[in-house]
Amino acid sequence: MISVGLRLTDQVFPGPEEPIAKLPTANENPEMILDGIDKNTGKAVIKRIVLSRTANVELLRAESPSRIWVRLPNHITDTTLTFREPFELKPKTAIVKGDYAVAPIAERTFRRCRILETANEYELIKIFFIDDATTAFVKKECLAEMDEHYMFYPWQAIQISLFGVYPAIGDGETESMWSVDTCFNLAEILLGFSILRVEVVLSTVVFNDYARPIPVKLFGIEGDQLEEKEHKSRSVEVKQILEKKVPTQIVSMDLHDAAFHEIYEVAETVEIPEDALDIHQCIPADWKHKDEVEMAEKEEETEELFNKDSLTPEKEHEDWDPRQNKIEMPTIEELAEKTGKNEREENLPWTSQKDTEEFKEVDLVDWILYGNDQLTSFAEQLDNYYSNAKNRKPLRREEIQNMRKENREVFAVCAVNEEKANYTGEWQRVLIVNCDEFAEVRFLDSGGRDMVLTSSLYRIHKQHCRFPPMCLRFSIHGVSTKINSNMAPMVLPQRKDPRPYFANYVLMVKNVSYIDESATLMDRFLDTSEEGCAMKDPNEPIPWTR
Repeated sequence: MISVGLRLTDQVFPGPEEPIAKLPTANENPEMILDGIDKNTGKAVIKRIVLSRTANVELLRAESPSRIWVRLPNHITDTTLTFREPFELKPKTAIVKGDYAVAPIAERTFRRCRILETANEYELIKIFFIDDATTAFVKKECLAEMDEHYMFYPWQAIQISLFGVYPAIGDGETESMWSVDTCFNLAEILLGFSILRVEVVLSTVVFNDYARPIPVKLFGIEGDQLEEKEHKSRSVEVKQILEKKVPTQIVSMDLHDAAFHEIYEVAETVEIPEDALDIHQCIPADWKHKDEVEMAEKEEETEELFNKDSLTPEKEHEDWDPRQNKIEMPTIEELAEKTGKNEREENLPWTSQKDTEEFKEVDLVDWILYGNDQLTSFAEQLDNYYSNAKNRKPLRREEIQNMRKENREVFAVCAVNEEKANYTGEWQRVLIVNCDEFAEVRFLDSGGRDMVLTSSLYRIHKQHCRFPPMCLRFSIHGVSTKINSNMAPMVLPQRKDPRPYFANYVLMVKNVSYIDESATLMDRFLDTSEEGCAMKDPNEPIPWTR
């Protein structure tokens, strides 16, 4: 989602090289650019991961302080995005700058890449492996087409930029550029740490450009301990080390706004090889393209398209009607039946402390792991289905607004941002709770709310409505807001019903605690060691009834 806090001219910041969204004009709204092949241009689009907070990362490559490539520890490069035999490889015929392909990165091992430059004087093509941040010069014959399915995984390599550091201008120099010595020392420093920590620097401008490196404060983590407390005591800021190594080659400034962060290039010419490596000559002639067992499984999956008991939806028009497709929420009685409980207030064995004592035979850890497996499996099915452009049917804003005026609940599938998609899937079931210029949605399986572009909402097929939400909403009974004498009275917003526990499908609970902890969440709210904002109130938020 694009939110601009400050408008700057193109003279200060040029237009985007790789746009995240189509910005609005006078007659249209902003529109997110989705992954896959654009129907109008035929151009392939693959998003990048946009960091927005502190994260631990591993180093891939340090080109200069302005361009450092890192990767999150939970990346999927070695599993989902590495292609070995048997795997279908179709030779790539059209070589277009900016297009994506699959290329060998090691012996009989292929990964995703982007074409940076077409054939040079040596008939070599310059490519960039988007998950490993490495560059190679290859022959056309080694490139294969990338299936659209693999365009729905973001770049695993993330480009960051060291914030608050600038190259010094020496005698006779007219332009600021990073020296080769500075880049070498930076790479040497970063290689000394097994784990790095990045702290994203906030900006008054959110740039509509994936290609812009993310300004960060960079820290090296000493040792193998990754506990949060250890980070503070055993981390070293990379900028300070670089200042000591090359004090005359850089200028360090204490800045706070990343909007004016500048990117500088390296004062070095890259040598172009005259021939490609052996692995970059061609696709192996004896490459196995198909697996008989896998082909048989695909045929079975195709047959399931017409199976009413399958999670794979049938492609029938009436099955996409948003006025008919509703995701039923579990009732308290249904939850009590599943857990073998009859008492209304103690029906959630994974949260109720009393339940943990009474049902020793229930392995709560196994139960949670089972639930997580179910969530992951269902998220994968949603991704596989809605990632196909043929299965995406837009849900227009006017239709959503009309249904809400009819007091209908509107369910949909939503394309989420990269950071959330890494953990919960790129396509998620949502309940639309408000729709104006943007849509406010509640994520039914992963929890939380967000404001999204209406163009990211699509009709949900009826068979994806069969499962109840995998994330339940709770409201804790027996606690109310505490107003200190020196605090101004709290003014509630002027709305029809400001109390969230009166919303549909909110379950009232008490004695909520984490597994193997005796203290409840109520105890934490009422902790006297710190000045809290809550107090006990047996009649709040509403009297408890059996």
